[in-house]
Amino acid sequence: MVGYMEWIGCGLGAFGALLLALNRSYSGWGFVAFLASNVCWIAFGVATGALGLVAMQVVITGTSVLGIYRWKLVKRGPEGLRGAKRVIA
Repeated sequence: MVGYMEWIGCGLGAFGALLLALNRSYSGWGFVAFLASNVCWIAFGVATGALGLVAMQVVITGTSVLGIYRWKLVKRGPEGLRGAKRVIA
């Protein structure tokens, strides 16, 4: 089972990166794929005693949650994120 978690985490991470790189309306699902990948990597790290991997994945899980929050919960308007200032170069 541990070996499966490693490869599932790898595949979900690669799929999440592909979705985000496509920069399409559905690309936010890449953050969900990353979150699932993080869970797999944390389980793998705990099972194998790779505490550095676990620590890194806990931090990266925070970025996945932030990405989902910004994708689904933050209101966006024609200027982008609510409250963002437009910079004129």
